[in-house]
Amino acid sequence: MSVCYINGEFVEASQARIPASDLAVLRGYGVFDFLRTYNVVPFRLVEHLQRLQRSAELIELACPWHLEELADIVEQTLRRNNYSESGIRIVITGGDSSSGFFPTGDSRLLVMVTPLQPPPAETYLRGADVVTIEQARHLPEAKTINYIPGITAQLKARRANPQAIDAIYTEAGRVIEGTRSNTFICRGGRWSTPASGVLLGITRAEVIKLLDDRLELRDITLDEYYAADEVIITSSTKEIVPVVRVDDFVVGDGAPGVHTRALLKRWRELTVG
Repeated sequence: MSVCYINGEFVEASQARIPASDLAVLRGYGVFDFLRTYNVVPFRLVEHLQRLQRSAELIELACPWHLEELADIVEQTLRRNNYSESGIRIVITGGDSSSGFFPTGDSRLLVMVTPLQPPPAETYLRGADVVTIEQARHLPEAKTINYIPGITAQLKARRANPQAIDAIYTEAGRVIEGTRSNTFICRGGRWSTPASGVLLGITRAEVIKLLDDRLELRDITLDEYYAADEVIITSSTKEIVPVVRVDDFVVGDGAPGVHTRALLKRWRELTVG
């Protein structure tokens, strides 16, 4: 049974409750972050917590917990669970509101630890499909609990291709990001990823470091996306997934490319040694 933290208490996940008067319930007002462990250690915990604080700041949500306090709560919650590898979800809700609209600053903090559920191993060996959806995100740098656009985009994508691992947002002919991932393309051994208007993924940042001078931060057109030699998506749970089909277009020769395989090898060296 999972143990989670909620506003100062550690309780069994089945007993965790927030009131119906919380603005997270009434208005979808809240932020979250998600990370995973490697060798039972939270990966880039500080960076995830800094992004959580930044998300709260962007939507003017009170976050009275200092970075060190948040990190300690996460570590304590993790120790109360016993999984070989874990997924960690940290949520700050809007708290109670007498008006049912305006926040009062009484935010709630939840930390949930669950067994890690990565994609199947064959996803990395064979690659995955994605579907593009013309849709914009509000405040893309804020990781909010409002996932209605992402859910509807995923539903559209699955109707188009039931095997699609993610839906990729596009806007005015530009590729933006996935509903739960960032994306990169490779052409002629050179990588590119959108520079702005995206969630600043922690895995994305690590991949940018690994690629170094082989990467350009710039806009990517949908035509470039279709014509890329290699495409990947990145996230905490997916890590680096090779994409072998975008809509009706096969990427490269329809299998993970040489540059993607090399990047995956470096990622494994970084994370699991």
